Amino acid sequence: MKLKNLVCLLLVVFISQQYLVSQVCFINSTDNVFTFSGRVDHTEEGAVRFDWPGVSVNFQFTGETLELCIDGGARNYYNVFIDGDLHKVIHAPADTIIPVEGIKGNGWHSCRIQKRTEGEMGMTVFKGVRLAADAQIRALNDSHRRKIEFIGNSISCGYGTEGKAPEEDFLPETENVDKSYAFISARAFNAECYVTAHSGLGVVRNYGDKEPVSTQLATLPQRYHQVFDMDTSLVWDFSQWQPDVVVINLGTNDYSTDVSPPKEVFINRYLEFIRQIRSYYGDVPVFCVNGPMRDEPAYSNVKEVVERARNQYQDKNTYFIGIPNYLLNTTSDLGSDYHPSYRGQLKMARHILPVIANVMNWEYDDSEFETLMY
Repeated sequence: MKLKNLVCLLLVVFISQQYLVSQVCFINSTDNVFTFSGRVDHTEEGAVRFDWPGVSVNFQFTGETLELCIDGGARNYYNVFIDGDLHKVIHAPADTIIPVEGIKGNGWHSCRIQKRTEGEMGMTVFKGVRLAADAQIRALNDSHRRKIEFIGNSISCGYGTEGKAPEEDFLPETENVDKSYAFISARAFNAECYVTAHSGLGVVRNYGDKEPVSTQLATLPQRYHQVFDMDTSLVWDFSQWQPDVVVINLGTNDYSTDVSPPKEVFINRYLEFIRQIRSYYGDVPVFCVNGPMRDEPAYSNVKEVVERARNQYQDKNTYFIGIPNYLLNTTSDLGSDYHPSYRGQLKMARHILPVIANVMNWEYDDSEFETLMY
């Protein structure tokens, strides 16, 4: 009798497991229903890899069941937007299946999975999603008419934007590129946003380097051509995505300590980087930003870069935007490690938006700044 009961129990468990399996379907990341914003690699079978900040996976699905199959490593975090609103922040320290709970309604939903953290936090391997067995999935059509690339350092990465005080040390959990001036500005222009940035990097000298010109760790211009920030093995195909505008915010780390590069070395390398960008994108407007974490001599040197580009090299589509360090209130506008908080990043975006709008003859939506008060 006991043996019969055990057999019955095992049969029930087996049937139940088969029933549960039948309730979900897996869609591999290589399926064309997924669209990606940012530099990604499709060469690994059954997976899509990326590490730059702000890269996103986009799709639409029906139903209330959504599980994400992702390996993000111990230090990466992701924003999950459902129907345009932030629904959840996830952490995938291993090859994980993460349920996204609380989705309401059986109709169509949009989903965007956005990497909050920068490349130094690790590689992301996106495997796909699991949906209810009777769910549908389709590509999310890109509604953006404009494209902007932001090239920079920790400020552009959103380093410490969610930190509560400037005395706080950096944590991956408080880095959120979606709250950087880059994505704030892109939202205002309804533009797709690529962020090619890495904390601590400069044009010729990286933060904390004891030499005036860095030779041990690649600077941002030296890794700009790569598919991945932290892996030199693959070269990015720039024909895949052509921006309407390029914004460069570099120089802060070059002049972060008493050891700094010679002025002419900095200016010539910056000009070379602009020419490198031109070789990829042609005569797109390039805005060279300085600030707000470092003033002189970075401010004057970046401004001279633009003046030489325009006058000596007849590159009239290069522009300077200076953000003074006194734009930020030190008691309310700073997050971790004295970097701009979300409030500080809002101020930065509001400072540069009118310049870009005037050059491009673009209108922009300033509703995100409504809660910003000095």
